[in-house]
Amino acid sequence: MNIQRARQIANLFSGSEAEHVKALHVEEISGGLLVRYQGHACFFVREACFWPFVFKVAGSSLREIAEIELKLAA
Repeated sequence: MNIQRARQIANLFSGSEAEHVKALHVEEISGGLLVRYQGHACFFVREACFWPFVFKVAGSSLREIAEIELKLAA
């Protein structure tokens, strides 16, 4: 996973009703992503682990997830 794709995922979520997702700060460190959110930091190596985190932060529905995945695939 790269930082541009992580930012794209976070930005697509922030376009939904969850405006607080914009508060995510993503930076690339040691082959992974360091994500800071509300004073906490999480480190992700795989995109599969990043998705559930953003999903929970955004509070999105499964329908919104499907729409976002379609946008990423396009």
